[in-house]
Amino acid sequence: MSLEVETHHDSMTQSKSADKTNSPTAYGLGSFGLESTYKVFVGFYLFYYIDVLGLAVAMAAIINIVYAIWDSVNDPIVGYLSDNTRTRWGRRRPWLLTALPFYVMILVLVYAVPGPARQGNTLFWYALLIFILFEAAYTVTSVNYNALFPELFQGFKERTRASSYYQGFGMLGELVGFALPPIIYAQFGFVPMAVAFAGIAGILLFGAIIRNHEDPRAIKAPPLNLKDAFGVVLKDRSFLLFSIALTFLIFTTGIYTLATPFWVKYTLGASPQTTSLIFATVFVVAILSVSIWGRLTRFLGIKRTWLFSVGVMGLSAIVLGFTTNLVLGIIGAAIAGVGLGGIKVCRELIMANFVDQSLEETGHRREGVYYSLLRVIGKLSKILESLALVLLGLLFGYVSGDDPGPQPDNAFRFLISVLPFVFVILSWLISLKFQFDRKQVKISTGI
Repeated sequence: MSLEVETHHDSMTQSKSADKTNSPTAYGLGSFGLESTYKVFVGFYLFYYIDVLGLAVAMAAIINIVYAIWDSVNDPIVGYLSDNTRTRWGRRRPWLLTALPFYVMILVLVYAVPGPARQGNTLFWYALLIFILFEAAYTVTSVNYNALFPELFQGFKERTRASSYYQGFGMLGELVGFALPPIIYAQFGFVPMAVAFAGIAGILLFGAIIRNHEDPRAIKAPPLNLKDAFGVVLKDRSFLLFSIALTFLIFTTGIYTLATPFWVKYTLGASPQTTSLIFATVFVVAILSVSIWGRLTRFLGIKRTWLFSVGVMGLSAIVLGFTTNLVLGIIGAAIAGVGLGGIKVCRELIMANFVDQSLEETGHRREGVYYSLLRVIGKLSKILESLALVLLGLLFGYVSGDDPGPQPDNAFRFLISVLPFVFVILSWLISLKFQFDRKQVKISTGI
């Protein structure tokens, strides 16, 4: 008992020093690089392979399922290895500096498909291999980078401020990663687009990794075995239910991302530049809302703020479902941006709290395990996305860009509205079971 109290006290003392020496701005810029690069991948890879290269939607669904399974397997492995790494340079930095070059280079290979690989079944195997490699590099980079947050900024006030920088720059990266590519690839092609984003992201992430410093006390803590590392987290009922609620929201935003280029083309009948406008609207509004959501968490508490933001996301699905023109599309995108801003701000505060509770109860930091397991459960959203693509073919006959079926306009109206609304409602109902105050997260026993 005395050891746990002393460890927690030392951590809080260290947090004051860490909060003064580490830079929320630098960490936020790194988030910009991480998110912009990933969104260049996740926002357009299916559109590029299905609608441009002609990969059948059923084959894309198979790749997505394999991708999700692979991601689920490697996430906890990376989290465990990261938490148990002990070097003079820290726990996370060696992983980050090793993975970063692969992360940016493989992005280019996603879009630089060799001519022979574009033919027949070879395209399927090339896509499967390159997506798996990209996901592995992204997992090592993102798990380690996200795991830094609770360690770099440990006080509630400092975390609230740092979360605004982190999410603000991160969403700016998402804005750039979603909004600029259609303009760039329409003028110059997909490969120059990927090269430009990879270069900028590499510079920003490298700077953020070098600028911020890990807590030296975490390095001195003895490594955990597999049972101790995962057992505590898997018994955390509050964390597991939160993960499920968040998974349904990840599915919603994932469907928005996947469907938007198709929805713009087939439902609105607009140009690729309109896709840029829709994505820009979402993320400009989200960025502008971050500071407001940060203040609301201090004023209303986390539960009310979280439920409010989830409700706003549900409203966006309704508006998008009834959209018949660009004006309504922009309004729906703006509402989605407001909800997205609140979800992101609350998510980081809630996750950091889980890590703190584990530290206080056990004397060990498990950032890598918590964030990797969150990603594992979140990968259910990828499987759900794949099933949604299959459902699209069954209900509306959409196969690929070469064979869009008789009603692709209704197909992507359905995809961008009905399914997101259903899963947002499920997330909201699960979230009602949680008990939040301004700084703590607990779970209601009355389920």
